Amino acid sequence: MDGTSFGFGALVAVIGLIILIAPEASIKVVVVLLGATAVINGIYDIMKVRSLSRGSAYRATVMTHSLLSIAVGLLAVFLPFAFFSIAESIFRVMLYVLAIYLLVAAVLEFFIAIKLRSDGLKGNAFLMEAVACVIISLILFMVPHNFGVIIVRILGVLMLLAGSCYAVYAARNRAIVLEPVELRDVDDEVLDDDDEEEAEAPDSDETSGEDE
Repeated sequence: MDGTSFGFGALVAVIGLIILIAPEASIKVVVVLLGATAVINGIYDIMKVRSLSRGSAYRATVMTHSLLSIAVGLLAVFLPFAFFSIAESIFRVMLYVLAIYLLVAAVLEFFIAIKLRSDGLKGNAFLMEAVACVIISLILFMVPHNFGVIIVRILGVLMLLAGSCYAVYAARNRAIVLEPVELRDVDDEVLDDDDEEEAEAPDSDETSGEDE
């Protein structure tokens, strides 16, 4: 499990905390954070995830997911500031765009996980991210509607708990780097011992000859 999985879980927890503390003013922060995360995730997929398998279908899926993430992420980060006069409306529209993007991303990540497993690699991280994307997407669909501050805060608590659990899981299952260890064959060690004994044997004979 790489560092991006931990970062994703931590981000979800932070967004949940923001929604919990300031539910009415959290829309702008959520849009920008999710947009920035989508861009980073897309770049990481192109640089790292695409090389995990040589299958053409796998690589095409990863590239589709990456380019979609970058495009939607850039829109979410810069579009509201480019049209500042109608930024409030754009933020609400981007919530729906991000929600739809997350559903599509969940499907693509589920396919990526299946392809990795078919190649004998672990795809649990992508499965968990797909589930998290679906949950966040449902929450984003609900936030723009007037469900009330209490319900929005409950959603924030759920995101906080889910993100924290995912980050802890990623930290505990991170990749372990082992230092290289020189291995020697037991038979070689036995041969070396025999050679040393043979080398010592003439010395013993010479010593006994001198004594005579």
